[in-house]
Amino acid sequence: MRRRGNLLVVMEQGAIRRLLAEALSLGGYEVKVAGQGPEDLSPPNRERPNLVLYDVSMPATDGREALRRIRAWDAEARIVAFSDPATAEMARQARDLGAREYVGDPFDLSTLLRVIADNARSAPR
Repeated sequence: MRRRGNLLVVMEQGAIRRLLAEALSLGGYEVKVAGQGPEDLSPPNRERPNLVLYDVSMPATDGREALRRIRAWDAEARIVAFSDPATAEMARQARDLGAREYVGDPFDLSTLLRVIADNARSAPR
């Protein structure tokens, strides 16, 4: 199967992170996963992802600061942010910091997969 792109999924909940990574892998993406913490916001030491899927509501990190750090290692990174709870203010802040899309959690998997496909496809990597 031809790969559709490289994704980095950064979220705290391990079981959901693994489930999402598996669904994306089955959908043809190469997926790298990371949990919370400063090491997860370091520049990738391999190929840069086409898209970063980032949970801006992780308790161990300030999601807004995380978006700034991602921008520091890749100013052109395509980011889809999500959070729980989903609020209009969080969506506005994520977009102000450069997230291309914001998806509220709990999210519908088919909606999230569509958003990822739309953004990964347009990523020039």
